[in-house]
Amino acid sequence: MQAISQDTLKKAVKDVWVRSLTEIPSDVFQALIEADKRESNVQGRKYLDILIDNAEKARKNRMVICQDTGVPTFFVKTPLNFPFNDNIRETFDAALRELTKGEFPMRPMVVHPLTRVDRGDNTAANVPLIHAELDNSIDYMEIRAMPKGAGSGIWAALQMFPPSVGVEGVKKFVVDSVIRAGSNPCPPIIVGVGIGGPLEEVARLATTASIRPISQRHPEPDIASLEKELCDALNMSQIGPMGMGGDTTCLAVNIEYSGTHRPWMPVAVNINCWCGRRATCRVYRDGRVVQMEGM
Repeated sequence: MQAISQDTLKKAVKDVWVRSLTEIPSDVFQALIEADKRESNVQGRKYLDILIDNAEKARKNRMVICQDTGVPTFFVKTPLNFPFNDNIRETFDAALRELTKGEFPMRPMVVHPLTRVDRGDNTAANVPLIHAELDNSIDYMEIRAMPKGAGSGIWAALQMFPPSVGVEGVKKFVVDSVIRAGSNPCPPIIVGVGIGGPLEEVARLATTASIRPISQRHPEPDIASLEKELCDALNMSQIGPMGMGGDTTCLAVNIEYSGTHRPWMPVAVNINCWCGRRATCRVYRDGRVVQMEGM
């Protein structure tokens, strides 16, 4: 079988990245429409109408939903023997560089963390971020794009708790983190919660939870129940759409967990703004690229 060319993979990366910036996921869009129907606050309903209109115009005109296109972040799942023989890092870098330098109207948002030097092309050391997972049960390479902007990202929180805080401590930390953020992350928000693992794992869990489709509840009933309980509690805050008051502060709380060490219970919160930006594509062994809806 012929290897997947670098140009094929680069185009797939470009297309999925642009989709993540211009097309609100269908489950998030539907949740906004349903929230608009339920919203009892006049100001809240007004701002939901604005957000829905913004999403529709962005998709129609292939324009960014938000001017903050964030840190380019990708989650790549692939079988070990997938037939791509070129340098994945170089391919992703080239895709973002070419898009930013003229192919797509996108601000350069990535800088060196200390010197603040900006290459002007949305690349830097280790950026685009590429999180790779080997999965020999699939016969394609799956690429999930996630633009992580500062408006919501700056309100992420992580705490290494003693296990004695229990579930009630987790609930309090999640609610306190969202209340502290207030209107800043552009609600209605999607809240990703990670529990367990060591430090680097709990942060990854919160991030992946924040881009799980909001129509999907956790498969374990007790975790799914906790997701709903937290979402209901956050909506009681009355922060409302864009912080203008109302019933819709949170579209979903998604929780993921990993086993952890006996002496601690890490908890992380990663907030996604109202548009829940993400997009997914699959590159098959024969060179076909399929852009996935609702993922």
